Amino acid sequence: MQLPPNYYHCFLGNGLDAVLVGPTGSMVPDKIAVDRCNWYKSDRYYPEDKLVEVAGRWPIGKPLEHAPESGWYEIAPLGRTWYHIVYEGQPLTLQASQQRFIPQEGTLYTTLDYGPVKGEAVTWLHAKQSILIERYTFDHPVDFQAWMGPGVWFDDGWDTDPFRSVNIGPDVGHYDVGETQGILLLRLDPPSAQLGQNGLDRSMTVHAQQITKYFAITDNRQGPLDPSLIDAQIARGYASLREEHLAFWHSYFAASRIQIPDEQFQYFYDATMYHLKAMQSRTSGGLPVNNLRRTWSSHIFWDSYYLQHVLLEANHRYEALEGCRFFQRTIDHARRHAREEFGCDGLKWDWEITHDGRKAYGVLLHQKFQIHNNASYANQIWGYYLVTQDEAMLREFYPILEGLAQFYLNCIVQETERGWEIGYQVGVHESPIKVRNDSTNLSGTIVILRHCATAARLLNLETDFTRRCAEVADHLLKTLDTLYNGRFFKASDEGDHLSMGSIASIYPMQAIPFHDPRALSTVQAYVDANQRFVVGYDGKDRDFPWATGILATIVAWQGNGELAWRIIDSTRPTICTFGGMTEVMENYEWNMQYFGTAQAAVCTAIHQLLLQSSTDSIHIFPALPAAWTTVAFEHLLAAGLTVSATRNSQSVACVLKNESPITLKRDIRYGDQLNEVIIAPGEVRLLEWDL
Repeated sequence: MQLPPNYYHCFLGNGLDAVLVGPTGSMVPDKIAVDRCNWYKSDRYYPEDKLVEVAGRWPIGKPLEHAPESGWYEIAPLGRTWYHIVYEGQPLTLQASQQRFIPQEGTLYTTLDYGPVKGEAVTWLHAKQSILIERYTFDHPVDFQAWMGPGVWFDDGWDTDPFRSVNIGPDVGHYDVGETQGILLLRLDPPSAQLGQNGLDRSMTVHAQQITKYFAITDNRQGPLDPSLIDAQIARGYASLREEHLAFWHSYFAASRIQIPDEQFQYFYDATMYHLKAMQSRTSGGLPVNNLRRTWSSHIFWDSYYLQHVLLEANHRYEALEGCRFFQRTIDHARRHAREEFGCDGLKWDWEITHDGRKAYGVLLHQKFQIHNNASYANQIWGYYLVTQDEAMLREFYPILEGLAQFYLNCIVQETERGWEIGYQVGVHESPIKVRNDSTNLSGTIVILRHCATAARLLNLETDFTRRCAEVADHLLKTLDTLYNGRFFKASDEGDHLSMGSIASIYPMQAIPFHDPRALSTVQAYVDANQRFVVGYDGKDRDFPWATGILATIVAWQGNGELAWRIIDSTRPTICTFGGMTEVMENYEWNMQYFGTAQAAVCTAIHQLLLQSSTDSIHIFPALPAAWTTVAFEHLLAAGLTVSATRNSQSVACVLKNESPITLKRDIRYGDQLNEVIIAPGEVRLLEWDL
């Protein structure tokens, strides 16, 4: 069977569970790139002694090493489900399938061609329950054989048995992965009395034309290991479960929408909004790049900023705030990490951690000297305030901004004969060879100190410490100035090369204004060096669409919509069938899919074509490509307002609503036209411009 050239298994998630579904409408054993169809849970890991290889971290053929108090925490493949069909005594093989994932429904639709039998499958992972539901409707009655199995399809060195123990009954299995214990359960409607087995795999067969398959994996963190609790949910019936699932996703997507004149990127955007919600932990609020094993096993690191920021702009306030609450929930880790590993007061989140705050990079212990992640976290908190104008939130989170500033001012910043600097730390390239004044670390420290000082002024909490933060930030900015070589910002003091670090001080750190002449020339140098636009940060022939999204965001802010769109457009080869995006494309092959950082960064760039805001100014359609004559968006969030706008060949209309608790004064711009509005809490205002 021939699959589409950009095929990847379909990702379904609910913030706890994550599954990949194949062309049959169920799981399949076939490997696409590095992924097989497995069921994962966001923070359920392999026992360390059961690991053989680690995703992207350990050379093949070398024994895996471990470090005290630093686990690899590789997410464990817990189980699988699949099916076979028999018609008139003959097993059938899938000849062809056509699939469409509808993000707004969280549902995969599959048209199946089994030769003499045709059918359709509707597949969805319930938004609130750990149940994968598959409904099959065929044009003839068939013998439908449903299967479930624990763990991996094949023990191939990479996919290995994660269990301490496993015990499988006819239709329910029990497993133990050390930290958690769980159950697997398979049910059919109509029910089956014909049971089978093959090793640890179990099957049930029914003769019918329409079959609903329920496969569930739940564990003791979710509640008692009682199969009757799952059966009680299934007993509610397909229609009731379906209604609940659809209501969840319809409510989520009602927060905002965009409409752009490009079918693939429209679908990519909608799919990304589903994926980001499906990735976010329902318990910690943490935003990993995904909950698949290859996507860094649900760990939290600096990438969470990109996911949180695009959710915030898309008016998903609850999700964006939960992304900040992760830091409240893991603050003990940050305090302990600062004190025990650096001997300093204040807060520092380790480079890569689990949802409960454990160090998650194995023996790569140099990573503790990665420091720019904390600037991303400060940007999440400060950015939430800027976009929502929620002063109560800023007051609640101020102790985190203050704790970060305390650590960075006293433990990272150095005063030398050259001035104020950032000493030797691991740079954005993650190499164990430390560099001085890495531009990302330097600009990140500047914004941490700035955010603390600015928040203190707004909240009337100024002290000598916060005033010193502002003073030192200004000194560090002068050091950042020295990295500009006349053409671009160098990545660090160590050399004169152009890399991702060269633009990071512009965005996401925003230590250098977008329209600063040095920012303009740095971007031009970056574009000149990366004519394919799908840019990398290491100078090698590898493409990083997440870096492309960052570049396009900056270019859009600089007002060049045509170039920004060309840069965004260059990421098309990295997008899969179901709207995912890879982390790295090397020799036109993907290293993974559903990499949330890339998806969020590119969607942020799309947002900047449509809407931009600063402290008291909002710009409507600031960087549209010329070909986009008809475009619209609803309820994007900017500077305390929800903003909706439409543009056609004759006019532009804009609706503003003040979502903040205070009266706001805002400059609303479209092109060269400016409207000053004063808008009360809850007030709605309509603006129109003729073209």
